[in-house]
Amino acid sequence: MLKKPLHFESAFGIYVATELLGEGGAGIVYGAKGPDEQSVAIKVLSSDKASTDKRRRFKNEIAFLMRNRHPNIVVVTDHGLDTSTGAACPFYVMHRYSGNLRQVIDAAVAPDRAFQLFSQLLDGVEAAHLQKVVHRDLKPENVLFDQASHSVAIADFGVAQFTEDLLVTLVETRANQRLANFQYAAPEQRTRGGEIGVPADVYALGLMLNELFTGVVPHGTQYKQIGDVAPSYAFLDNIIAEMLRQNPTERPVSVAALKSLIQQHKAESVSLQRLSEISNTVVPDSTIDDPLAFEPPRLIAAEWNDGRLDLTLDRPVSQNWVQALKSMGNFSAVMGAEPGRFSFSGTRASVGAPEHSAQEVINHFKRWLPVATQTLKAALEREAQKNQRARLEQLRKDKEAEERRLRVNRSLQV
Repeated sequence: MLKKPLHFESAFGIYVATELLGEGGAGIVYGAKGPDEQSVAIKVLSSDKASTDKRRRFKNEIAFLMRNRHPNIVVVTDHGLDTSTGAACPFYVMHRYSGNLRQVIDAAVAPDRAFQLFSQLLDGVEAAHLQKVVHRDLKPENVLFDQASHSVAIADFGVAQFTEDLLVTLVETRANQRLANFQYAAPEQRTRGGEIGVPADVYALGLMLNELFTGVVPHGTQYKQIGDVAPSYAFLDNIIAEMLRQNPTERPVSVAALKSLIQQHKAESVSLQRLSEISNTVVPDSTIDDPLAFEPPRLIAAEWNDGRLDLTLDRPVSQNWVQALKSMGNFSAVMGAEPGRFSFSGTRASVGAPEHSAQEVINHFKRWLPVATQTLKAALEREAQKNQRARLEQLRKDKEAEERRLRVNRSLQV
């Protein structure tokens, strides 16, 4: 507990900090109560370490975490400036977690629980990478753990590498700056001027995966392996060996590639993700991502001219939606103006219609719009299920082929 409570004021309320939770290279984390008495954590940039470079990095970290909506990455709920020390030090507010992955490792959790937590960690790192953010300082202390939900969330993006479109302000990384905890740093991070990208995060993930199961960080040779303590997860040892290759170009090229390796042995154990075209957030790969599958287009104008009826929609429709319209099944229509008779171009739908039936054609067309959208959604869901079955079948074949190769090679004699 702090000897004296600290007060942090934002534009939306006052937070009262009563305990010190941790202190890092540039920031201090406090336990606090928010305006509505909810428990929160506050990270503030230390006044004695608030160099221009660290201020910029802190600003970038806040910008990314405020936009984040992924459950396995910390979300910033508020931020402001602390002036209690005489200097304006930025701070941000986040959910209060029970602890971090270091404490989980020290507690020696069961193998199934360890793997479930690692799967969440993979999702969080992949979500950052899909948004063009490389953490570069992954370690158990930077992975927060929530006991109530048994979930983890990645924190401390203070030395992360952001693309220019995500940067609030450009930050240069000098060759003599320490980017990561030495124990979890990839070989390229220990070399002056080394390029530090996705492979560095993959390397750190490999170290933490082994440590989650064995309690040992696998440096050097003859280290304790997962197969020694959890035989059903022994397949992870070969994957870890690939993740820890000295040459970054020889490691799995992405978290998606890493998940594919895992799925060859445990197909449903990790989830695939991608960046949604609708919301620009990271979503499960099976998520339907076509706006027309959720909200039907609206008819906003109609014009009849010499036997031709032109209808204008509020937005362009895709070929998939048009196909759904033409394969709705049951529908009512004016003879000669059935769905299959319509032609589409952008926002325009056209069909032949005599003047006495033009209004009736319009009425039928308006009733088709939501039905076509429902038909499209059902078709996309069937396609996603089909692709899932095909992927699992391919994973099964890949696994069988690898097992056959190893079996034959073990029997060869020279």
